[in-house]
Amino acid sequence: MKRFLRKIFNPRVEPINRIFIYSKNVLNNLSYLQELQPKSAIFPVLKSNAYGHGLLQITKILRKTNVPYIAIDSFPEYQVVKKYSDKNVLVLWETKPRNYKKFDFSRTTFCVYNIETIAYLAKLKKKIKIHLFLDTWMHREWVNEEELKNILEFLKDYPKLIVEWVMSHLHSASSLDHNSIQTQIDFFKKMYHIVIDYGHNPKRRHIWNSAGIFKIQDDFFNAYRPWLATYGYSPLLESDPYHKLTEKLKPALQIYSQITSLHQLLEWDWVSYNHSRLADRDEFIASVPFGYTEWLPKSASNKIYFRHNKSYYPQIWTICMNICSMKIPPKSYVFDDVELIWLDWKNSLHYLSKASDKTVYEILVWLDKNIRRETV
Repeated sequence: MKRFLRKIFNPRVEPINRIFIYSKNVLNNLSYLQELQPKSAIFPVLKSNAYGHGLLQITKILRKTNVPYIAIDSFPEYQVVKKYSDKNVLVLWETKPRNYKKFDFSRTTFCVYNIETIAYLAKLKKKIKIHLFLDTWMHREWVNEEELKNILEFLKDYPKLIVEWVMSHLHSASSLDHNSIQTQIDFFKKMYHIVIDYGHNPKRRHIWNSAGIFKIQDDFFNAYRPWLATYGYSPLLESDPYHKLTEKLKPALQIYSQITSLHQLLEWDWVSYNHSRLADRDEFIASVPFGYTEWLPKSASNKIYFRHNKSYYPQIWTICMNICSMKIPPKSYVFDDVELIWLDWKNSLHYLSKASDKTVYEILVWLDKNIRRETV
């Protein structure tokens, strides 16, 4: 009855801009990553709206998997995962202290890297699982060697705080310098043994990000946190000898818009802001309601392509706030679909990244959260 009434009084509106998330590609990527690290557990990272793919959509997709933990950034993200999944949750970053008592401690573990947070958790007098974030010289969020010993001394008086895992983050895994990675690994192992000496027995040891999964084999580590690779994108340079291992990844994001205006320009017509372009011949131009507010970097203007009726046509003139323009063949119509992003080279995310001089990470997380995402 509720669903029936909702259809009557709150009908579903069909948007012009649409994002499709291909669940089979996400599942394929995780399966492939597991093949590369068969002895380790996967903790997919869903921070920043699951890298633009939609926190809710990816959370629901992961219900079909056997991943033991979903890694998120904050308390608001935790609330979504808790509501729509029965997976355990790893909270990577901080929240206000008063929010901690609102977590379900039976299915949540916290990444900690300062004594203040640990002391607050101790005051709750609950059985709480923590991950010690070890500083292996990334020097961002961390527990260095001296602080680690102070924390371990503190924990002696609070047996309800359980050091479930220890973790760190590779600072240069995507670079070609493997020595820097090994240096971090060696230091991680040194600090891990300090934890062991204090009587703790962490179940998991993880330092790998997406790049590390492809480049490193070390049975000491038994978990990893794939970020970009979960969604089908390579974190490695094309010149990296390990890059070929990323070719099996399948991007999961497809973006469509529609033509909302069609015009024929005559030769010598001036167009766009400040009459910034002069038509050099009779041209058919389409307007697409997708600009830098939605996602497209302004710096990619005149460098990218969209697909219409299985053919590619250039985006032209400046990408504006909520609109951009493209050349189009004469036999086109208002409300025709235009594919902005998918798999082929000319309208792939990697192509947009190069054209805009922005990283794939940046472009993904800028994707407007208000655009409807649909899982297919």
